[in-house]
Amino acid sequence: MSHITSPVSYPVSRPQDVIDIVNKNSAVNANIWIIFIALGGILIDAYQAAMVGFGNKYIAAQFGISPGLAATINASVLVAALIGGLLANRVINRFGQRRAFLIGMALCTLGAALVAVAPNIWWVLVCRVIMGFGLGIDFPLATNAVAELRGSTSKKTGTSVNLWQMAWYVSTTVVYLVLLPLLFAGVAEEQLWRYGIFVGAIFAVIFMVLRYVFIGESAMWAARVGRYEEACAILQKRYGVQARVVAESVVDAAQKPEAKIRGGYGILFNNRYRKRTILGCVVATMQAWQYNAVGVYLPLTLAGILSGGLAGALSGSAVVNALCGITGGLIGSLILQRFGTRLQSMYGFAFVTLALLALGALATTNPWLSLGLLGAIIFFHSAGPGGLGMTISTLSYPPSIRPTGVGFARAIMRTGAIAGLIFWPMLWGSLNTDAFYWLALVPFIGFITCVLIKWEPLGANVDAEDAQVLAELEK
Repeated sequence: MSHITSPVSYPVSRPQDVIDIVNKNSAVNANIWIIFIALGGILIDAYQAAMVGFGNKYIAAQFGISPGLAATINASVLVAALIGGLLANRVINRFGQRRAFLIGMALCTLGAALVAVAPNIWWVLVCRVIMGFGLGIDFPLATNAVAELRGSTSKKTGTSVNLWQMAWYVSTTVVYLVLLPLLFAGVAEEQLWRYGIFVGAIFAVIFMVLRYVFIGESAMWAARVGRYEEACAILQKRYGVQARVVAESVVDAAQKPEAKIRGGYGILFNNRYRKRTILGCVVATMQAWQYNAVGVYLPLTLAGILSGGLAGALSGSAVVNALCGITGGLIGSLILQRFGTRLQSMYGFAFVTLALLALGALATTNPWLSLGLLGAIIFFHSAGPGGLGMTISTLSYPPSIRPTGVGFARAIMRTGAIAGLIFWPMLWGSLNTDAFYWLALVPFIGFITCVLIKWEPLGANVDAEDAQVLAELEK
């Protein structure tokens, strides 16, 4: 007589039990499309950043301000995102993953839709701030959701988290593929940025719906706030794992949410996490600085190097992003297990430094050589440190402080983005191609940091530290 073996049923009595189950199991539907849906806010962030970078000079002309002031006002989205990133863990703890996703994307959608019809520059400023809060809240949610879908002990987790960089370049390529048909359809050049930003609002609504349907709630969050039955139901539906509540948890993480928030930032700089935090923040900040100077203003830079007018600059930007950015992001994710986050960041920074120095020396000699060097910068940025600052931050902390760590790193990273966004047009305007020499200092700082701090999160079982961190937070 044959017997049917019942599936193992895991006992759940505390948040750590759910964390351990999740980290040993990948979600049953965690394919690349689900990962991209989870990263939807990052796609919107990339799209709107590139669209506003393109529209900066038109915004300045329409509202009668200097390009530098226009860039500063556009950079308000990064200041707001910095604050939103610091508040992300508070929002997640209070509302949970599903509703926090809705809050972040709703703010992005509202801000983008209103920017598209802005009658004056102050309207643009307010709307950019609204967008920034949404984007700041969303990013830690997105990378945390990917880590939870894959399970931190899976070798695929680092690869999946780092796919956000490839997703970024997919989104920036879409920007130019949206602008080109609008230009050929007869939309006035100075109005293109309005149409493009409104299309971005439509994309945000689509991602909001897809996330609500396919991503859902976090089992870890449900357990941390004492909703163990719900956590078990999520484990069954998402991971195909049977779990049962065997006793009430002795630690209810929902009792002291405010203390957890404040304590979380302190723990990021204790003896265990200090080097991890510094490495993640420096890699993230330096890559953001170099990208927001070269990547965001790529059409501006190409227009000064190539002939063909706006259509040529947009076409060149699309080609560079597709061939170098998307390819680099994909290759970087595929080779991550071989090199690790630190070494891959270090090599990427080194190649970007060399390419910037070469561009400063040779940019005026041959336009195709200049295009090739710009492509090399985008490629080695994307394959190297472009996504790894956030990957390091996501994989360096246990779940209880992961959104805090990612939010903090993302907030610090915004300072680099602000510097690139504001200072590059000024530097380019005064120095032209000699500005590349000064920009080379940025990746060099990233390179030196990676040489000095030898922390590698890949293969480290950081989630085993969660119970100890929770105990420290409760003190």
